[in-house]
Amino acid sequence: KDKVAKGISPSHGLFAYPVLMAADILLYDADRVPVGQDQKQHLEVARDIAGKFNDKYGQVFKLPESIIREDAGVVPGVDGQKMSKSYGNTLEIFAPEKDLRKKIMAIKTDSTPVEVPKAVEGSTLWGLVRLMGTDAERSEYRAKMEKGGTGYGDLKKGLADLVLREFDGMRKKREELASNLPRVEQWMKDGAAKARKTAEQVLARVRAAVGTQK
Repeated sequence: KDKVAKGISPSHGLFAYPVLMAADILLYDADRVPVGQDQKQHLEVARDIAGKFNDKYGQVFKLPESIIREDAGVVPGVDGQKMSKSYGNTLEIFAPEKDLRKKIMAIKTDSTPVEVPKAVEGSTLWGLVRLMGTDAERSEYRAKMEKGGTGYGDLKKGLADLVLREFDGMRKKREELASNLPRVEQWMKDGAAKARKTAEQVLARVRAAVGTQK
């Protein structure tokens, strides 16, 4: 309903997404799954599917528990909506610095004059700032908004500085990994082999339970 309300045409992929997530979770015998508040219902679908299957065929699937950080909220996108690739409102943290700054400078804001205090609650800028930086930096940024005298342009520049510093280590690590793709590909192959071993064991249990063993 949320996607349709935003003018996004529903597809089978969208409709079946919770089932695909359930398969990813149950196939690998997950005990606990980290999810956001807005994804909790998908884990509940996985638990429901596993529970109904177990009721009919015995204890085959684990019933995974969710791990939800209470301090983790929805990350706002550059247009103020929930950040999502579907909405095209993401910040590409690994983009060139110039492009990332340009995207941040284009964040939608209201027309409040420089000298007038800015609304903090509901602000996309504050919604992003509160997720990074030190306590002192967040307090200073909030004070600038509430006091007035600082324009949105300067507030956006401050946010850009925080974002680039917050992800500096990750950006450098990505560059390092990108310079040695064969090593990364080998890690992926090793991980896939481990995952495949677990998946084969789970599928064997499923086939045995429903009577379709090879």
